Amino acid sequence: MVAEHFLPAAGRFCMGVLLASACASVQAQVWNLESSVERATTVAPELRAAEAEVAARTGELTQAGAWPNPAVELRTDEKLGIDDGRGGYSLNQMSITQPIPLRRLAHQRRAAEAGLESARAGQRYQRLQLETRTAQAFHALQFAAERQHLAEERLKFAEGLRPGADRLVRYLSPLERARLDILRESARQDVASAEGKWSEAVSQFRALLVLSPDAQPETTPLTPFNAPAALAELHGRLATHPALRATQQARNASRANVDVARSQRFADPTVSVFRERDYLAGSRRDYTGFMLGVQIPLWNINGGGVARAVAEADKAEALLAAQHRDLESRLRQNHLHLGHLIEQAEHYRTRLLAPARQVLDLTRKGFATGEQNGLALVDASNTYFEAQARYLELLHGAWIEAAELRLAAGISLADGTAVQP
Repeated sequence: MVAEHFLPAAGRFCMGVLLASACASVQAQVWNLESSVERATTVAPELRAAEAEVAARTGELTQAGAWPNPAVELRTDEKLGIDDGRGGYSLNQMSITQPIPLRRLAHQRRAAEAGLESARAGQRYQRLQLETRTAQAFHALQFAAERQHLAEERLKFAEGLRPGADRLVRYLSPLERARLDILRESARQDVASAEGKWSEAVSQFRALLVLSPDAQPETTPLTPFNAPAALAELHGRLATHPALRATQQARNASRANVDVARSQRFADPTVSVFRERDYLAGSRRDYTGFMLGVQIPLWNINGGGVARAVAEADKAEALLAAQHRDLESRLRQNHLHLGHLIEQAEHYRTRLLAPARQVLDLTRKGFATGEQNGLALVDASNTYFEAQARYLELLHGAWIEAAELRLAAGISLADGTAVQP
């Protein structure tokens, strides 16, 4: 009896341990851009909605080629009973009527096929947008973590300027002590601000990737972005951009809908086969006949429907031209801005950060020996750490611009391509 109760409990315990360890491995891993995008696309409800739209368009295509159902009519009356004097009711007529769609189905299928291709392209574009949003959240968390580390480094430096710390034994005047106190307090405020921004960034990252509320995700370090691919190469990808493909197919569907509307000026002709019983030559007799039904378009030729379909096609054409214009403009602007950010970050690294660090180290040594005053040390410290913060901003801006450039060029990380050559 004890064993029977122990085994299920042990199984549940082991299962719980396995699930907990699996969740912990997801939460504790160091995230990079690719793994973040993979996780986001796995759990994103937007992609499930895009998949449902594709399924709906697939069903519409199936329905577009379906023939209308035939109609069966049965007639029962007293006519034969009156004619032969027998009385009562009898089945006098049975007919089957089948509408014949002569032109409509081909146009409907063409419109539905274009609609399905538009939905598929829209699904790819939805993924691109999700990748861009994930990249923004990931790089924001990267930037917040780097700023937090920089703020802690600044505070450590300021705390090391206390009398007696780091072999600092020189006499400090009250004015210099006040300046160093202000420097330390500024560093503490910088740490508090960086921690707050990191908390906001990690909250958004957790929400987008559907991580547990207590997860503390770590990211790869923020590094410089390499030079992007040539503008001409990226411009050549616009022809296959998912957003343009979706709009192009929507335009094609609108054009096909014009033909559908024109084919609906006349109702589908009908062919009927009937079997009828009547009182002929003194007896009841059965006979078979055929009928052809054609609508006469006297009052309605679907002129409004055709006009509306033509206007919708013109609207789709205009939207396609506008979208192509906007994507081309965004592509050029993103490429130009990304190049400027990369160049500016490199200048900051080589022409400002290294000299600023050298000046800070020399000023720190001069202050310890009494050759420099507190004002020079505060100025050198602010110059270096503000330059370092600005450098991180440039790196962060370059990666954000690269994500926007991928979106403008229609490049997905899932394809193994990038905006770098």
